[in-house]
Amino acid sequence: MRNYQSIFAPFMERHISLKRGLGYKCLNMGYTYSLFDRFILIENVSAIGITRELADKWAMPRPNESPRTRYVRIAHVAQLCEFLCTLGYKSHIPKLPRIQSSHVPYIFSRQQIAAIFTASEKLMLKCSRHETSLSAIPALFRMLYGTGMRMGEALALRDIDVNLNDKTIFIKGTKNGCDRRIPISASLAEVCKGYRIHRDLYAYVKPSANAFFRSHSGEVCPRKTVYNWFRRILSKSDIPHWGKGMGPRVHDLRHTYSVHALDTMVGNGLDLYYALPILSACLGHRSLDATEQYVRLTSEMHPGLLQDLNAVCSYVFPKK
Repeated sequence: MRNYQSIFAPFMERHISLKRGLGYKCLNMGYTYSLFDRFILIENVSAIGITRELADKWAMPRPNESPRTRYVRIAHVAQLCEFLCTLGYKSHIPKLPRIQSSHVPYIFSRQQIAAIFTASEKLMLKCSRHETSLSAIPALFRMLYGTGMRMGEALALRDIDVNLNDKTIFIKGTKNGCDRRIPISASLAEVCKGYRIHRDLYAYVKPSANAFFRSHSGEVCPRKTVYNWFRRILSKSDIPHWGKGMGPRVHDLRHTYSVHALDTMVGNGLDLYYALPILSACLGHRSLDATEQYVRLTSEMHPGLLQDLNAVCSYVFPKK
C-alpha cells in the first residue's frame, strides 16, 4: 500500500482496495494517486471534494507528456471523483480528452487472411528446427483472427484456459482488468486440437510453463519471434509491409476480426443494437468508445450502419 499523505489518502486507499477486490491490478492507478496526492499537498487543499478549478488544473497538459499518459492521469482522478460523489462528497468529474491516433488499422481481406494461413502452414512444414516457435504460429494466427484476442492475451493462455470440448476460452489478466470467457468456432477448435497433438508429440523437454502456445523446447512463444514470423509470412503472402511502426501489424488481426465479425452479423440481418454488445464483450471492451471505430470501418461495406450508431450507443452504453 502506498503512503498517501493528503486529505484524500483514506479515500484513495479505499478506492484502490475496492477495485482490487473486483480483480483489477491498479498498478497504474496507484502511481497516479501518488502524483495526485503530492498535487493536493502542493495546492494546500483542506476540504474533501474536488472542485472544477482543481480538476481543471490537474488536467492541464504537462511538458513532454504524451496524450495517452495525460488521458490515463485524468481518467484515474475522474474515477476518484465519481467515488467521492457516491460517498456524498460533491466533486467535479473531469471530461476525458479524446486521444487522436495517427495509426489507421489495416483490415485484411478474407483472401489475404486465407493466404496468411496457407503461408504459415507451408513454413511450418518446411521447418527442421525443433526448438523454434514456428510450430505454434499457424494455430496462433488463427486464434488471433478467429477470436479478436490481443497477442499478449493469446500468449498468456494456459492449457487449462482452452476448453476445446466446450469450444470456449477463458481469458484473464486482460488489459482492462476484466476476465472473460469467449466461444470459438468448431473449425478453430479442430485446428487447436491438431496443434496440441503435434506440440505434445514432438516436445522433447518438459515445458517450463503450461502455456498453450509454446515451442517444442517448452518455452512460451516470444512476442518478438511471433512478429518476425508475421513479417516473413506477409512477404510469402504477397502482402506489402510499409516499415517498422507502419504496419500491417499482428494487432491488425484483431481489427480485422472485429470488422469481419460485424460485417457477418449485420450481413445476416442482426440489428446493430444486438451486434455491438456481442462484439464489445468478445473484445473485452468496457465501453462502446473502443468498439464504435469498427462500425465506422465496417460502414464502407454497409453504409446504413452509421445512421444507427449514435442512437444505439446512447441507449446500449449510456454515458455517466
